[in-house]
Amino acid sequence: MPSVTPSLVTHAFARVRPVGALWRLRGYLKPYRTQMIVMFAAALGAVTAELVIPLLTKAVVDGAIAHGDKSLLIPLSLAAIGLGASIGVLNMIRRWIQAGAVANIEKSIRDDLYAHLQRLQASFHDDWQSGQLLSRATTDLSSIRRFAGFGLIFLVTNIMTFVAVVALLIHLNWWLGLITGVVFAPVLPVCFRFEKRYRVLSRRVQDQQGDLATVIEEAATGVRVLKALGRGRQASARHDAQAAEVCRTQVEKAGLLGSFWALLDLIPNAVIGLIIVLGAIAVSTHSLTLGGLVAFITLALELVWPVEAMGYIIASGQEAATAAQRVLEIFDTEPEITDKDNEQQAPERAGVRALASGRGSRRALPGPREPAAGTRGHLVFDHVAFCYPGAAEPVLRDIVLDLVPGQTLVLTGATGSGKSTLLQLVPRLADATAGSVRLDGTDVRDLPLERLRRAVGCAFEDATLFSASVRENVTFGAPDADEEAVEAALTAAQARFAYDLPWGLDTRIGEQGMALSGGQRQRIALARAILARPDVLILDDPLSALDVHTEERVTRALHEILAGSTALVVAHRPSTVALADTVALLSGGVIAATGSHRQLLASNPEYAALMDVEDLEASA
Repeated sequence: MPSVTPSLVTHAFARVRPVGALWRLRGYLKPYRTQMIVMFAAALGAVTAELVIPLLTKAVVDGAIAHGDKSLLIPLSLAAIGLGASIGVLNMIRRWIQAGAVANIEKSIRDDLYAHLQRLQASFHDDWQSGQLLSRATTDLSSIRRFAGFGLIFLVTNIMTFVAVVALLIHLNWWLGLITGVVFAPVLPVCFRFEKRYRVLSRRVQDQQGDLATVIEEAATGVRVLKALGRGRQASARHDAQAAEVCRTQVEKAGLLGSFWALLDLIPNAVIGLIIVLGAIAVSTHSLTLGGLVAFITLALELVWPVEAMGYIIASGQEAATAAQRVLEIFDTEPEITDKDNEQQAPERAGVRALASGRGSRRALPGPREPAAGTRGHLVFDHVAFCYPGAAEPVLRDIVLDLVPGQTLVLTGATGSGKSTLLQLVPRLADATAGSVRLDGTDVRDLPLERLRRAVGCAFEDATLFSASVRENVTFGAPDADEEAVEAALTAAQARFAYDLPWGLDTRIGEQGMALSGGQRQRIALARAILARPDVLILDDPLSALDVHTEERVTRALHEILAGSTALVVAHRPSTVALADTVALLSGGVIAATGSHRQLLASNPEYAALMDVEDLEASA
């Protein structure tokens, strides 16, 4: 399959004109150039056969009919039948090849678009509406496919048909042929004017359709909230307003297209009327034979479709061009988090690395577990800072932590203190703006992303499941896991309820796992993270939706499992803090205190107040 090459994405998309955007996608045609050549050859062959038939008609009228020479009647009739059959066969070949080629071109672009979306950082997806991305991956690519499969072929064949027909008309009668060609000249400025107006409307409606898709997607995923709050009418009103906006633009677009098509339909038919009058004069003056007039009119009729089709071709081309412009807006977004280019990656080393002296002091976190020889998962935050783009103040400042392999650190703090942001720096869902995060002595920015994310497992508070079976969701990070390992992970996460579902682990749980409760989704997501057996396990408040008793059972199981992994856990409940070898309090973007749960309760008023609040919330 073709891939997007750097040459396709070197220019800023804001400067790309629609036609230029479409031209930049030409690389996707290269793998199918043989099919494209056959398609064009078949189309041109069919057009050639269509143009020969009027000349045979002229020979029949001027020969077999006018002079009574019936010897040519049967051969000419058979030749016409043969040409008609060849037209049908050639068109069938063109459409058969065309269907497969353009479908594969669309698939190639969609595959590359999806892969590029996966490479883009999480902040990109935070900024973009999901409906806009969906409309670009579906509706816009369909517009490009339609033009590549039909508009492009018709554009080439219709231009060549027009040129060939006018040449044949001039050959039959030079002055009548020239008049016919000149009469069609006003079509060009009309087309240029239409193209400019239609381009604007085409882009507008595509953007509006993306907004509408977002409204529908949000209403579908948030239907429980809408029903619970009784906001169905307001959601419907929002949808109706957006749909009405799309409808108005579509009607305006259809009105412009309809008037343009009407004009294109009028011009060739008016030309046919003119040709009949002038042709009759030419026959009466003997400058054109009767058969020549019949052939002339028949050939002139061949101009009706190329002219009328200009409306479809221009409309299809503009829709494809603005669609390409919208697609390139994604392709032209460079990933901010990538593998380091042209650099030998340092190999992973077993055991614990001695820390080099750095700026200031490093807070060593004592833990009861001693790492065994050959273990991995030594995680270091070396004066790490992070600031969101456009923010005035950093969220994290001078974070210094050292987690030896097998150690569990629980990170706690008030809402908005930056706990989740800190966790995202480890698997590089975001990159530190200062300092470094090191895994086994190597800056995570120097590790290949695939290897890094294999070594780091994550489970988040907002558990995301996929529209698949329970088994597929659990084994998502470890597709080769056997049944015994899957059962152990589900048992540890207290998720054995999955076996009681209608089809057991093969039960499909619906989009985003909405068929399950919030606590069930969290336990399935936790089992998924456990099954991957990562060197470093990142848990972002993964037990928040569980009741106290289930949480206690999960906590005990996790305590045994985490003995083999370095774990960084965000927790709010005091019961979850029991997982910790060490607790770190994050306050004001810095590590305000570290120690055991008891030590911090006794020595840090902020931590004690935070735990009191959590105790009250848990008992409420």
